[in-house]
Amino acid sequence: MVISHNITEKKYVMSIDVGTTGTRTAIIDENGHIVSFSYRTNRQYFPAPGWVEQDPSDLWENVRTTMKEAITSRRIDVRDIASAGITNQRETLIVWDRHTGRPLYNAIVWQDKRTAPIIKDLDMDISDTIITTTGLRPDAYFSASKVKWLLDHVDGLRSRMKAGEAVFGTVDAWIIWNLTYGRKGSRNQKPIFATDHSNASRTMIYDISRLRWDHDLMELFGGIDENSLPQVNPSGSPDAYGHISDNASTIFEGREISITSDLGDQQAALFGQVCFDPGDMKITYGTGTFALANAGHDIPRSSARLLKTIFYSLHGGRINYALEGSILASGSALRWLENGIHMLGSAKEIEDAAQRVRSNEGVYFVPAFSGLGSPYWDQDARGLFIGLTERTSIDHLARAILESEVYMATDVIRSVEEETGSEITKIKCDGGGSRSDFLMQFQADMANSEVLIPETSETTVIGSGYLSGLTSGFWTGLNEIRELWRLGRIYRPGMKREERERLYVGWREAVKRSMGWASSIR
Repeated sequence: MVISHNITEKKYVMSIDVGTTGTRTAIIDENGHIVSFSYRTNRQYFPAPGWVEQDPSDLWENVRTTMKEAITSRRIDVRDIASAGITNQRETLIVWDRHTGRPLYNAIVWQDKRTAPIIKDLDMDISDTIITTTGLRPDAYFSASKVKWLLDHVDGLRSRMKAGEAVFGTVDAWIIWNLTYGRKGSRNQKPIFATDHSNASRTMIYDISRLRWDHDLMELFGGIDENSLPQVNPSGSPDAYGHISDNASTIFEGREISITSDLGDQQAALFGQVCFDPGDMKITYGTGTFALANAGHDIPRSSARLLKTIFYSLHGGRINYALEGSILASGSALRWLENGIHMLGSAKEIEDAAQRVRSNEGVYFVPAFSGLGSPYWDQDARGLFIGLTERTSIDHLARAILESEVYMATDVIRSVEEETGSEITKIKCDGGGSRSDFLMQFQADMANSEVLIPETSETTVIGSGYLSGLTSGFWTGLNEIRELWRLGRIYRPGMKREERERLYVGWREAVKRSMGWASSIR
């Protein structure tokens, strides 16, 4: 279907996605097609066990490079770009100098576990306050404890914060700051220091009901000065995020593109999957696996296992919320098999190995490399294989690793069904894992639901572009955007209930052993 409109003479929107493993820029036309695309790998550093860092300057340089390549490789005229959207890895934290823009420490990535002791020291009352106020479970995964660690360990940082020199932000705030830093005389010479509701809701210091930074939690996590935090704006806003300056790249030649949206990556994927109705659900299989369900305009009821988070917001509109299950390691387990222990060389080899055996023969793998996220929230859990016998081969291990991605997603699906009281019959899936026929069929079987795969797997960058175009008037409304979604493949459940429950019982037993690991060695 071809979409036509008279809102603008522009031809494209641009979307920038700064993820964990890579940065991409896409140019998207009015029919929702990506007409130009550029990608660069984001380097990660592991300076100590459990630590994960990135160089903020590398992230920014990758944005500049991919923007230039996406525009110039197809000879896109900058004047034909209606607006731009930003999406990003959410809980990763960056600190930089307000005056020079120079990073004051490496980005502490969401996977980083150095702050786990800070979380362990929280008492039950404080934990309950965090859950009630922010919708999140106390965990090192989120940004707040990273701020406290930086204030406690980086020489002079606390005094620089109090003097108004040091600022903290998630990756979107860092990228928007750099994109909008203009040359003298440009429209926004002073950089924009802002984030949106969806990213703020992942910091563990943001009140998702009152829509403001919570001063009690800011004090708890190191005495954070509110002036050191970005302004929180609607996810879609025509003027809150400034314009991409020609200082960002010479390709703009004095022309400035308005940034009209900012959205966390998982919320962007939910938007890109056009999950606009309450109950709509998507699962993204990436470095981690993230399952989100649209919860409508009201904060979901209290959940002990799932996260309550902000989906997106529009300028002058109501907040849209989501229920989320965050699985901290899934695709990373495949990379561990490839690069960590060098047993198989690629994702295809892993899938081929898994399909050489007819079942897991009782072998399970729990990828708790840095604890377990939803629905268990156990920072002390550790990864394990269980059920090994003399018959166990590398093929069984490969199958167990692939199956673990589905079992963890099924944990979340069942939790969402319990929370909402509704059976989930359709799930939209994306991310790298959605390219695996084995994985998606097993997901359909274990969830007893249809699994729908879109024509494009780049739903995060597409969703960011959709929201930007909706805000700038490139598209006229959600119904028009709905029509842009195209089905690529569908998987239907075929497993008998008895087999499904037998496999799931084995998985839950493996998880119990994983969660008992820390106490068993004390």
